[in-house]
Amino acid sequence: MRATAPTASGWPELVDLHSHVLPGVDDGARDLDQALRMLRLAEADGVRTIAATPHASEAAPQQIHAGVAQLNRLAADAGLRLRVVPGSEVRLAADLAERAGAGHLVTLAGTRYLLLELPLWGGWPPFLLDAVYHCQVAGLWPILAHAERYRPVQRDPGLILDLIDRGVLVQLNGDSLFGRNGREARWAAEELLRCHAAHLIASDAHDADARPPRIRAALERAAALAGTDYARWMAHAAAGVLQGQPIQIPKAAVPRRGSRLGWLRWR
Repeated sequence: MRATAPTASGWPELVDLHSHVLPGVDDGARDLDQALRMLRLAEADGVRTIAATPHASEAAPQQIHAGVAQLNRLAADAGLRLRVVPGSEVRLAADLAERAGAGHLVTLAGTRYLLLELPLWGGWPPFLLDAVYHCQVAGLWPILAHAERYRPVQRDPGLILDLIDRGVLVQLNGDSLFGRNGREARWAAEELLRCHAAHLIASDAHDADARPPRIRAALERAAALAGTDYARWMAHAAAGVLQGQPIQIPKAAVPRRGSRLGWLRWR
């Protein structure tokens, strides 16, 4: 994986792999003005590339590509230097490989990486590993979106290990590390980081106020939890994803199981 150049702060140029900055298509930015506010915030945070990843069920591939082109023109006209690349957030389903083969899914920046989300409610999908396998056979490299937000993972973060063994990268939402998705999500995110069982931090930004596109503070928190070297590796890994490079996943330790009182173990 080719390293990205460090910024003045010592971090590599930051990449945000998960955002809902594309306006008017899902529950993200409501219009172009809010999208531009989000892009300004991202650039001020040090982000140089941001992936627009609307929910695939609400945005057709042509709509995503046209919207990204429009956002890049808007950003350039506003004097911003960051680049927007296409992507989508795809809900787990048994037919993902077929949909990808038919050109119905938008991968991250045209690479083999696909941002995959699970249902936020309910149990751990019993066909998850089979779906991942068929995606990989079809040439896709799944990334599990916001792993810490799933209730089964909050109860048992070790569920992630089978996916990691299959080569799946695990993404966390940066704001979960500051409690903005609840106590259980924060505990799960911290535990996954301590065990090196999370590999990417993204914003999952939806607007410029409640869920803004900022990730630098989360990477600094990751450095405190998992070590500076590991946090820097995470930043480089995000850049490598958008370059389409295979990421060598470090060995993870076994996370602790959660409990209803897991939030008492915060530091």
